[in-house]
Amino acid sequence: DTGNNPYNVPMEIYSTMDKDVQLAVNKVYDGSVHKFVNDVVQFSVAVTSTEDGSVVAIGAGRNRQGERKYNYATMINRQPGSAAKPFLAYGPLIEYNNGSPATTFFDEPYTYSNGTSINNADVSYAGMITARTALRQSRNIPALQAHQQVDPKNRKEYANNCGIEFGNEVFESYAIGSFNGVSPLTLAAAYATIGRGGDYIKPYSYKKLVYRQNSEEVEKKPNKLDDAMSKSTAFILNNMLSYNISSGLLGSASTGNTQVGGKTGTSNIDKDKRKKLNISS
Repeated sequence: DTGNNPYNVPMEIYSTMDKDVQLAVNKVYDGSVHKFVNDVVQFSVAVTSTEDGSVVAIGAGRNRQGERKYNYATMINRQPGSAAKPFLAYGPLIEYNNGSPATTFFDEPYTYSNGTSINNADVSYAGMITARTALRQSRNIPALQAHQQVDPKNRKEYANNCGIEFGNEVFESYAIGSFNGVSPLTLAAAYATIGRGGDYIKPYSYKKLVYRQNSEEVEKKPNKLDDAMSKSTAFILNNMLSYNISSGLLGSASTGNTQVGGKTGTSNIDKDKRKKLNISS
């Protein structure tokens, strides 16, 4: 932001980290609140503030030694799977095509526009289904149908507005998160856009810096896009994502008086790699 390297130019940097949240993340990593099946399983966490968009906690990865190593929360470029559906299927449908949680789809044998078949994760069909239920059950076929109804330019604009950037065409497979890719931090910021009513804020990790030589202060000015989606779209998506939690999508969770929304996302390991690594289907 300044062109100055803090290794060469003495400065105090005021972090946006929330100590309580970071300590809670650390407890997951050190095994205090979760026991991992082995030392190979890897995961990362990115927590951003719905209020101001700042990064409040980061879990960069397990079993790491040393400093400034590869950060799984900020550096990976992976398929988000169904976690992309609010941004490449239902969100654009609501924003541009007057969709709603009650919009109906026919979950039945279906193909992409080029004739390639698409299946749901359970390889079954639910028949006529609402958008709310389709998102809750993470059905792939209704998500593709929602995606297909929106003009390609609008699909791309909507995702880009939420920080999921595509320099090229947005293909139909992107509706179910089959693209590389995003990081946990990118997704955290995208979902926070919904939570704060439609305004996107690019994640940032410091509030201000003070040059030691002359006490000059430089405040961080967040990069904000007002109305990345309309307030009505954000309201509807909040309602749908909150239903995911209240209906038990992520198990039992006590959230008190706080409104909490959520979405799962899973990607597959291809057949050849499963065979090579001796991983069951």
